[in-house]
Amino acid sequence: MSEAIPPSGAAPRTASTSVFVATFAAILIVTALLLSLDLFLARVDRRESDAHAADEYAEGLKLLAAGRAQDAGVRFGAAVAIDRQNVNYALALGQAMLEEGRITDAEATLKALLSRVENDGAVNLTMAHVMMREHRTQEAKAYFHRAIFGRWGADSLFRRTEVRFELIDLLARAGATRELLAELLPLEETTPDSVPLRRRLGRLFILAGSPARAAAIFRQLVLRDRHDGDAYAGMGEAELALGNFRTARADLAQASRLKPNDVGIATNLSLADTVLSLDPTARDIGSHERYVRSRALLARTMSTLGSCAPAGGSLLSDSARTLLSIPPTARREESSAAAMLALASDLWAARPTSCAAAMRDNVLRLVHDRVTQS
Repeated sequence: MSEAIPPSGAAPRTASTSVFVATFAAILIVTALLLSLDLFLARVDRRESDAHAADEYAEGLKLLAAGRAQDAGVRFGAAVAIDRQNVNYALALGQAMLEEGRITDAEATLKALLSRVENDGAVNLTMAHVMMREHRTQEAKAYFHRAIFGRWGADSLFRRTEVRFELIDLLARAGATRELLAELLPLEETTPDSVPLRRRLGRLFILAGSPARAAAIFRQLVLRDRHDGDAYAGMGEAELALGNFRTARADLAQASRLKPNDVGIATNLSLADTVLSLDPTARDIGSHERYVRSRALLARTMSTLGSCAPAGGSLLSDSARTLLSIPPTARREESSAAAMLALASDLWAARPTSCAAAMRDNVLRLVHDRVTQS
């Protein structure tokens, strides 16, 4: 039986295929090695760039802390040029521009950043600072709110509270009592262990026109420590605002005993004594004393508002002068007291809101508030 003879040319084709596969595999291996090397070099370069950007950023922070905002801005700008996606670098650049006084540049930088991270708490807070520098109060309030409810890191609760207090201070300075109260209410249940914070809240509630909440806070502090002179002083101030003059006087007297050298407490104690002696609504005074106090209140109101021009003030002022010129008699004292008190209240209610003299006279403000409540 004869052996099969392979087709002519089969061996060369097999050898050629093997060479091609080996060559192709070698090319793939070389390509993979080159690609790996390229990726490795790119990673090394990226790490070096990141490290350089981080060094520029760290140096910029030191310069900014030292008050060298312009030099810090150069460092932060270099960091941003290297890594444009890093939020911290761009934020620091905006802060340096703000510190340097380049308000327009800071706003533009932060706006561009907010287009990428609109809910970032720190970026919104810095934009609020920019708005404040430009006296754009309403916009500043909006950015403060975005910062309060924005994204923060692990210390988010602390940072949000800090931002809320920044907004609270802004509202207190502006005399925006309604908005101030709205911002204070979420903080009302602050842990009782935070005594300094509770004191601060109490005084802010007085400014916000909510002295009852303030009195409750200070009362808790007094129950916690009977030797807390600041708490007694705050409680006295709150009771004054509530029109509880005798209680206020007692609290302030105790505060003065605990802190005898405190000028603020002494001033409020003197204020309490004055309003107590002028209050015509006190229950334990006779008709003659009520007449004397009502006449004194009308005269003081006329004198204080003399530099202002109340709406319809001419007629009211003429009536007040007429009443004050009538000599008292036992029979007319009661009716005259009522008339004087009503006229004093009308004059006070008609005062212009811009009357500086009226805003400075805390005695009149407290007594008239008390009369309105009666």
